[in-house]
Amino acid sequence: MLIIAMSGPFSFAVTWLQLPVILSGFIFGITENPQAMVLIMLGFLFVIGLFVDSNVNFLLLTPIFLPMVRNAGIDPVHFGVLMATVVTLGVMTPPVGTALLTVCGIIKCPIDEYTKESIPFMLTIFAVLIILLFVPDLVLFIPNMIFG
Repeated sequence: MLIIAMSGPFSFAVTWLQLPVILSGFIFGITENPQAMVLIMLGFLFVIGLFVDSNVNFLLLTPIFLPMVRNAGIDPVHFGVLMATVVTLGVMTPPVGTALLTVCGIIKCPIDEYTKESIPFMLTIFAVLIILLFVPDLVLFIPNMIFG
């Protein structure tokens, strides 16, 4: 609850320090290709997801990434689905993965065994991410049908 309570002041500080503008300038300095930018953001989210819970990632990083996504001309719904997928992947990975710890606690297996057995699933999620990144119509088909 403390983390969620502190996300409001953190978001204010992020806005006040103009962190999205600074980060956007940094990433736009690396590349102007929208897919490459999203790939960089997803890589950052994956690394952060290894150490930070998914709820915290959503609450703290969405205000930073959303302006960048809009400036790059990427559909926010498309990025939201990609972000949710990567953040969900983070709860499956050690060292802080809450799903990992929950599953290992329930079935009483060591973390290294879980990690070894989950590698095919993680690789599949990475493949799905790449497909969804480069074929956005798979994500946006239904929203476009409903909202035009």
